[in-house]
Amino acid sequence: MRHTLFRNVLGLRAQRPARLKMCLAGAMFAVLAGGAVTHPAAAKVLDHATTNYLTHCGGCHGIQGISARTFVPVLRDHVGTFTCSAEGRAYISRVPGVSMSLIRDDQDLADVMNFVLFRMGGASTPAGTKPFTAAEIHTLRAQPISTTDLLTLRAEVLARATAQCPR
Repeated sequence: MRHTLFRNVLGLRAQRPARLKMCLAGAMFAVLAGGAVTHPAAAKVLDHATTNYLTHCGGCHGIQGISARTFVPVLRDHVGTFTCSAEGRAYISRVPGVSMSLIRDDQDLADVMNFVLFRMGGASTPAGTKPFTAAEIHTLRAQPISTTDLLTLRAEVLARATAQCPR
C-alpha cells in the first residue's frame, strides 16, 4: 500500500519500478549533496560507495551523516578530526561497525571510508589527508576494537587526535 501511495505521489505508475528507483536515488543524492530534491527527471545514479554507505551505515549514522542524539556519533563535519593522528585513523577503521561490516570487500570498504572522510567530513578532514587503501583497511579490520567501553575509548582517541590537528 505504501509503495502504491508513494508511486502515486511521485506521479509514477506501478509498472515503472526502475523509474522509482532512479527517483529515490536522485532524492538521496540531492540530500547527500546538501541540496533540495529536484524533479524526478533530474535524478542521478548513486555511485557504489554512496550506495554502500546508505545501505550499511546510513541507517544509524543518518543519510547525511547526522545521527540522532544517541551513542552513535555524528559523522558530518566531525569524522575527519580522527585522521589528525595515526591512532585516530586506525580507530575509525577498527570500530565494530567498520571492522565487522557486511561490506566484506576491502576496496569497497575503503571507498566508503573515503566517502565518509572526504564528502561528509567537510572542514574536519585536514588538507593532505591520504585516502584509505584496500590494503590498509584489510590490515586494520583484522584487529577490531574489543572494549566494553567504546564511548570512553572514542572520547580519549578523539581528544588525542584533536590535540594533533593543524588548526
